[in-house]
Amino acid sequence: VQRNRINYILFFSLKKAPFGAFFVLILLMQILIYTSLFCNIFMIGISLITQFITYPSFKSIDLNLFSNFHKVYTRKMLFIVGPVMIIEFLSLAILLFLNFNFNFLIQFILICLIWVLTFFLIVPIHNKLENQYDKLLNINLIKLNGYRTLIWSLRFIFFLFII
Repeated sequence: VQRNRINYILFFSLKKAPFGAFFVLILLMQILIYTSLFCNIFMIGISLITQFITYPSFKSIDLNLFSNFHKVYTRKMLFIVGPVMIIEFLSLAILLFLNFNFNFLIQFILICLIWVLTFFLIVPIHNKLENQYDKLLNINLIKLNGYRTLIWSLRFIFFLFII
């Protein structure tokens, strides 16, 4: 049943392609959909851990050790989430290009919102926290990450309509 929905969506965008290309494009789109879904679920998990464990624990770290801890934390997180966020963005951009539809468009807009939140709001807070812990900055970080977690969760709900 799940595979039939994906094939149904893909059929109408690819029905003009030559016979062999049709099946290659269906396979490519299925790979991209499941890659994007995996990245989405992974980022929801990371974001929830960050929201409820990591960011709230910042206040418990000795102020003399915080700056060094934060530098190490942000560098390690970059290597974990950076590639996944890039793959998530690229897989969805390619899906949108291959099969422009409302669901993929909404998901792409949500991904763009996540990137704006991350790189224009959250990263600058991390840059400030790298110098010194600030309780208000930490509270803002938790709030903004909550929005990001919500957006990733909304994106997952849109996946339920195509899988």
